[in-house]
Amino acid sequence: MQDLQNKRIVLGLTGGIACYKSADFVRRLIERGATVDVVMTEAATQFITPVTMQALSGRPVFTSAWDARIPNNMAHIDLSRGADAIIIAPTSTDFIAKLAHGMPTTCSQPFASPANALC
Repeated sequence: MQDLQNKRIVLGLTGGIACYKSADFVRRLIERGATVDVVMTEAATQFITPVTMQALSGRPVFTSAWDARIPNNMAHIDLSRGADAIIIAPTSTDFIAKLAHGMPTTCSQPFASPANALC
């Protein structure tokens, strides 16, 4: 089944034990034809490593909104602009509250910020 062929998904992981489930989620997205870029908060890296997510996605994993691998160092803008969907899963209530109030303080939040969609 290739129903996500040519779709680019940005998957943001926040801290929580449910991060282990994201490995299978990435695998399933790729099986369906999607390209998956993974963005992780520091807390998420305590539950599953960026190396694991990179191995599964076949793409670099981002743990900072400012990344020298991106030509303009602004991964939070470049990744979200090219995305067909941005999924934050799992997410914490703290993350949701900060996002709802426009207070991006972690790596994943600038990717999901409604204001970023207008950039």
